Amino acid sequence: MIQYLTRFAVLLAVLLAAGCSIPTPSHQDSSRQVNVELVKAHQNKLNTLNSWSMSGRMALIQKELDKRDSFYVNWQYQPTYQELRFSHPLKGQLARLTVSNQQATLVDSNGAMRSALSAPALLADVLPVYIPFEHLHQWVVGQKTSQLKKLTYYNDGTLASASVIQNDEQWRIRWFYKLEAETKLPLPEQVHIESPTLKIKVQMNEWQTSN
Repeated sequence: MIQYLTRFAVLLAVLLAAGCSIPTPSHQDSSRQVNVELVKAHQNKLNTLNSWSMSGRMALIQKELDKRDSFYVNWQYQPTYQELRFSHPLKGQLARLTVSNQQATLVDSNGAMRSALSAPALLADVLPVYIPFEHLHQWVVGQKTSQLKKLTYYNDGTLASASVIQNDEQWRIRWFYKLEAETKLPLPEQVHIESPTLKIKVQMNEWQTSN
């Protein structure tokens, strides 16, 4: 058992030390006053997404420890199944996280496996920090959830910022889009999810979607 846990400690040390920082995009003007029909139209399009995949980078910033780490991620989403592969350009694949309605499982590059009933429980046990994974698949595409408050929008109806209570903490979410991108379904370029103790930054380099 000790050897098993040590493997995961080494895995996480490598995972969190990998990669480079993610620069924050330039300021983008937003407002709480926006065309309601534009907001509805964009959210309706997001609601039709049956599956998607995203490749990019993720960063975890633990504020109290002043610890900043990032890694590459390839994320495949379906309504009943998600798979996230974490990697480093020199070290290759570091770990694979799979999430279904029944359980979440993390497998490292050596095949060592660890599971829990949910992704938040698994990540809180392994990292150990709380990550609001149960809503991440919606937030990364710019989709509203019922818990979000104090929403602001960009002129095209896409989400700009919101706040939410998760795990008894106040979280703030900010969305960033490519300023001159012309597409039928605008998807974020970056999402920042921040609590008093942790900041999560997700940078999307490439999207693939399916209705």
